Amino acid sequence: MTDLRPDHRSDSFPSEPADRARLLRIEDVPPSSWLPLLGERDLFLLPGWMAVGPGTYGGGLHDARAALVERDGTAVAGTAGWLFGQACTEDLCRPDVLLEIPARRGAPLFPTVLAGGWYDSRVAHRPGDGAPAELAAVVDALEDWGAAEGAGSACWPSVDDRERELVAVLADRGYRRFPLTPRWALEGPWTGFDDYLGRMSSKRRISVRGERRRVREAGITCRTVPLTRELARPLVELAEENVTRHGGRVDLDRYAEWVAALTGIEDGRAEAHLAERDGRILGCVVSSTYAGRVYALFPGFDYARITGLPVYFELAYYHLVEHAAAHGFHAVEYGPAADEAKNLRGCVAHRQALWIRGLDPRAERLVAELSAEAAAPRPADNRADNTPDGTADDTADVPGDGAEDRTRPGRSA
Repeated sequence: MTDLRPDHRSDSFPSEPADRARLLRIEDVPPSSWLPLLGERDLFLLPGWMAVGPGTYGGGLHDARAALVERDGTAVAGTAGWLFGQACTEDLCRPDVLLEIPARRGAPLFPTVLAGGWYDSRVAHRPGDGAPAELAAVVDALEDWGAAEGAGSACWPSVDDRERELVAVLADRGYRRFPLTPRWALEGPWTGFDDYLGRMSSKRRISVRGERRRVREAGITCRTVPLTRELARPLVELAEENVTRHGGRVDLDRYAEWVAALTGIEDGRAEAHLAERDGRILGCVVSSTYAGRVYALFPGFDYARITGLPVYFELAYYHLVEHAAAHGFHAVEYGPAADEAKNLRGCVAHRQALWIRGLDPRAERLVAELSAEAAAPRPADNRADNTPDGTADDTADVPGDGAEDRTRPGRSA
């Protein structure tokens, strides 16, 4: 069988023997070598997070590996990859969903190697390291492992455009870029909520104070507690409301098991942020915090009890800012969706893209077709690479007055 994939491995980024990556099972990754590689954006490359796995509650996981490059006995670059089959139901682990094509058309892409993490896909490296040859060695190792396991494709599902060295390596290796909707983050630090509020226009400050007052007058309060295994099931049931409300589906048992596993991740502080009234949980945001960044993993709400109230805004933004300021954290990370809500509350958009290549001729033909289709002229729309400018209103027709994220479980809120 002829391999249609271009192979540029000897062109721009020659790999010396010292820049070959070794593959390890996730459980065999040595923390003493791995942890020094991680920066503040590498929460999902913590050993505990890699073991729990991205989107594994969606099923379909076949295997996983970490790729590690060492020089003179010292680890200098590494990341992880997960091999998913088409049975997986988590959108962020499915290139066909990210590419917005029917499952039948996307079948040649499976199994797929999900590389670099499902959110802010990266190669971790020590400051000053991460040379192109080292990044290329990591990319090549995961791709070769996938090919040996019969994968149809290798994809990096959420590469930030700021990752210029990685982007260059992927382009050189023949991967194709497909823009996605942006991720969002609130960037501090803040001395307190008034500091956060002071960065807004006077009109926005009045609006925010009004939203907070409405929630308080409804008798709803917010607090943060450590995430526990006992909390996992009730919080997942709230998250299911959010998922099904927007046409998704979730296996409650499998998802509750996944959320409970987050409690055991070392260095990835797992917490539950709760909106309550009279001792009853009406809303939640589950987060994991690393190196000063709070990652809002998923929201959930009891919609029947919060109709007309901006509980989402209070819990997912204002309470999280207060929480971050009180503990010296300097950022809150969110996922895609609810663009206008995030834009109005001071979040910054980070452009990202899916990078993918086929590992056999059939899959590569499909990727080439999709790339050509994406490049074809079409009427202007409101998709992908368009950063919101604050003119749209995506909060209309949301019963909770919340513009809450239309996310699948596990995605950032």
